[in-house]
Amino acid sequence: MKSNVYLQSEAVILKINSTTQKRRAFLRNMAFLTAGATLPLGGCFRNPQKKIPLGRNPEILTETEWNTLVAIQDILFPSEKNAPGAREINAASFFQWIISDPLLDPDETGFRKNGITWIEETANENRRKSFIELDDETQEEVLRFAEDTSWGKSWISATLLHLFEALLSDPIYGGNTDEIGWKWLGYVPGIPRPVKGKLYGDYKLDDGTYLQKRKQ
Repeated sequence: MKSNVYLQSEAVILKINSTTQKRRAFLRNMAFLTAGATLPLGGCFRNPQKKIPLGRNPEILTETEWNTLVAIQDILFPSEKNAPGAREINAASFFQWIISDPLLDPDETGFRKNGITWIEETANENRRKSFIELDDETQEEVLRFAEDTSWGKSWISATLLHLFEALLSDPIYGGNTDEIGWKWLGYVPGIPRPVKGKLYGDYKLDDGTYLQKRKQ
């Protein structure tokens, strides 16, 4: 039995699926995402130097949650010999930025965050070890096991979508470090680029002040 009430709510899963489909449609229109979000095949070249990325906000994710998220993203979007992976595009920080967004439905952000814990619980239940203690092959088995559940399929789908967003977004939002995703894809960003004070989440109120929408 998973540890959070979100797992019991089919309504939350439906909302996650609906949001994911809309965001995926946007990426598909950009011609970068051409297939549904399903767990990738294994066998990719994974980075042998697995250093945990910097950028964890302890007010949002615990160290265990952060390390588990990084390991999950390594399986979903591994580094390859000639292509960036989740670590190179700073996907964990981007995911953290997503779940700290107060403009999103709290049920959806809660589902995204708690999914990390549910994956950890699935690893302990099925392999008697923490997810980060497992080798790559066994980690992938745990994710495939989770993918066969309603919550797991929805969570992995949403997490994959955020990986693509981290790859394609402007670096000012925390992903796509040094424009590595754009450079890999040969993409030239449009002008003007987003700047501080004029980002998603910056809103001017009726009294002329700005509402800080994000945890920094």
